[in-house]
Amino acid sequence: MAVLAAGVGLVAAMAPPASADPTPTPTPSAKWTATPLTGGEPVQGAKSPTGKLARSDEGLLKSTSGATVNVMVKLDYDSFAAYQGGLEGLPATSPAKTGKALDIKSGDAKKYQKHIEDVENTFLAELARNVPGAKAGQKLRTVYGGIALRVPANKAASLLKLPGVAAVQEDKPEQLLTDSSPAFIGAPAIYSKLGGSSSSGKGVIVGILDSGAWPEHPQFADPGTLPAAPATKDGTPRVCNFGDNPLTPAADPFVCNRKIIGGAPFLETYNANVGGAVREVSPPTFAL
Repeated sequence: MAVLAAGVGLVAAMAPPASADPTPTPTPSAKWTATPLTGGEPVQGAKSPTGKLARSDEGLLKSTSGATVNVMVKLDYDSFAAYQGGLEGLPATSPAKTGKALDIKSGDAKKYQKHIEDVENTFLAELARNVPGAKAGQKLRTVYGGIALRVPANKAASLLKLPGVAAVQEDKPEQLLTDSSPAFIGAPAIYSKLGGSSSSGKGVIVGILDSGAWPEHPQFADPGTLPAAPATKDGTPRVCNFGDNPLTPAADPFVCNRKIIGGAPFLETYNANVGGAVREVSPPTFAL
């Protein structure tokens, strides 16, 4: 009973006095004033996950040169390969979410493409009005999520003000150094576990994007022991466009074999940067 009485006494002691004002009047504070800011410009933030990750090339944005440059404009949408859903009525198209191979001709992809086109068309309309010297190129919907442009370098920064732009990045040729790649990715250890270099790659088709290949090189010779290449997913013929062999006087374009089963050139950036005679083919920048 003593313990109970003590507890009741404690509760009573903590209760506020009956005369206390339950809503005390706050002490008046100094008056606040608001001053509008001047000289600033509104900046829109990206909403798509890949748009938030994209970064512009600061050197390009600071350029004062009027020379035309190639740029990649990352628009504020996720590519087919990256879109994991989140927009109302538009299911995911990314294999990471669907668990299936990427299919940009599927019903869901066609629905999502309309969203992509809305972003592109809004941007392109404002581009024509605000940056008349710009020339739109390839639309890169599958992996990147943006558009290639040719634009005066000193206008690159102004692209960021246009609707739907997440980043502006320079597009230029890079010298590839691949002599240490196998060791870097641990390939030798995998080769040995899969039967060595003579058999570890059986059944694998490798697609390579690089600065060019010389198909007549002995490295690409068909050893005569390889199986025929499987059909393409959509049944269309494989492209084999390596052009004519410049080392011989005859018209003898390279014919793909079971070692090199296809190849195609992508030379817009090369021709724009290197100059001189425009190259139409050879060497391809994509080979299988």
